[in-house]
Amino acid sequence: MTSSDYGLPDQPDAMERLCASLCNHANDAVVLTDSDRRILWCNRAFEELTGYTLAELAGRDKDALYDAAGETALTGPRYGGPSGSGLFPLRLRRKDGASIATEMATWPWAVPDGRLAGHFAICRDTTEEDRQRLARDSFVAILTDQRLDERTKIEAILALACDYFKMPVALVCALEGQTMSVVHAKSSLMTVSPGTRFDLGQSICSTTLAVDGPHNFANTVEIGENPTFLSYGLRSYIGKKLSVGGHTFGTLSLCSPLDRPHFTRQDSAMITLLASGVEQLLATEMRIQALESAATQDWLTGASTSRQFRQHLEDTFAQVRRNAATASLILFDVDHFKSINDQFGHDMGDRALTEIACRARRVIGPNRKLYRVGGEEFAVILAGSGADSAAIMAERLRKKVSEQQFNDDLPLITASFGVAELDEDLGSADAWLKCADISLYASKNNGRNRVTSNRSISGIDLPDEVSQALGPRQRPGSKRPLRV
Repeated sequence: MTSSDYGLPDQPDAMERLCASLCNHANDAVVLTDSDRRILWCNRAFEELTGYTLAELAGRDKDALYDAAGETALTGPRYGGPSGSGLFPLRLRRKDGASIATEMATWPWAVPDGRLAGHFAICRDTTEEDRQRLARDSFVAILTDQRLDERTKIEAILALACDYFKMPVALVCALEGQTMSVVHAKSSLMTVSPGTRFDLGQSICSTTLAVDGPHNFANTVEIGENPTFLSYGLRSYIGKKLSVGGHTFGTLSLCSPLDRPHFTRQDSAMITLLASGVEQLLATEMRIQALESAATQDWLTGASTSRQFRQHLEDTFAQVRRNAATASLILFDVDHFKSINDQFGHDMGDRALTEIACRARRVIGPNRKLYRVGGEEFAVILAGSGADSAAIMAERLRKKVSEQQFNDDLPLITASFGVAELDEDLGSADAWLKCADISLYASKNNGRNRVTSNRSISGIDLPDEVSQALGPRQRPGSKRPLRV
């Protein structure tokens, strides 16, 4: 049977001209086979897709182009027969050996008596679509994995971004004034760790922050003379501004030392998707940090909370007893604080407490914690300090509190201090706290604005239950400092 039996031109050249006039300008690949699946003709797009020329393909069994063993032939049941057509995914093997994902639609064509003459197929390369789909699926899997915390998820998204864009550096940077500070980093090229800072004016991030959508360049011609990128030997970049809670947070950026093909609309869509996930995780991370801070930090003064104080007091007591060491506790209370609230209002009282806490932190230093244990009462735990050195610290605090007024309308603000070394006869953290409270009571009882230590609690009447709890006073034996 010849081509003319099917209504096609009998001469190959004439047949090629007919198909070419119909399909050569199509974007998708087109191939025509006979009933034995031998290729009769293909367009230029099919040649580009497979790497073969029509001369190399003509007469070949089309099944030979299939990548997966056992693929059903175009005329097989999976792809329909004379009565129908099919749309299906298919992997083809290019001439250079590369495997490509495609989507193929086929239509049978028949002779007038109904016999199958062959198939007409349109084939579309879906390799990039498949790659994007796999990346999106991985992205969703990361976001929904309940085993991972927010930080780990952000790191996984950065690794996914590096793999998708084939770029070795991925950074999440926070805007801090005129600098960009790295908060998350994934890099197989250079050492960029969290905390690394870049000058905003000398980085590409300044431009990324100024636009709503993704910002990118594919080579040094596009980027021009940028000091930061040149110093690291970088040549291509894609980034997206990050916003959290309606405010600009910083940027998601990917960099490479290599020029690359120009970024596509699909690339812009992918960086936008990844940035949205990072924004979501940053927002969650910030909410968690806020909740943790609320549980451990006083909202007004910034001091640690009374809950934290109780936990640390118990921990220090246990360590002292376990290591035969020593520690001291300072309690102090603002004198006549109620009169400040009554006369000047609670706003002024809050300002006074905030200022006192700030001054106290300057005295105790960054390695010790200040605790707000009551309305106007504060505490400091001094691990490794005996009563004498703790009393010296308390005296420095007393002077700092009253050295100058932060508001000329206020009278002189002072505080009374109680110091208690953790003696061997104090059987619990509560007894230690009670001892410091008694010392504070002694300072209040003896005129305020002074320091009293449990080494000098004479001259005041103690409640019977306190006297019984403390038991006979004993001088502590030899102790070594507690290191925590």
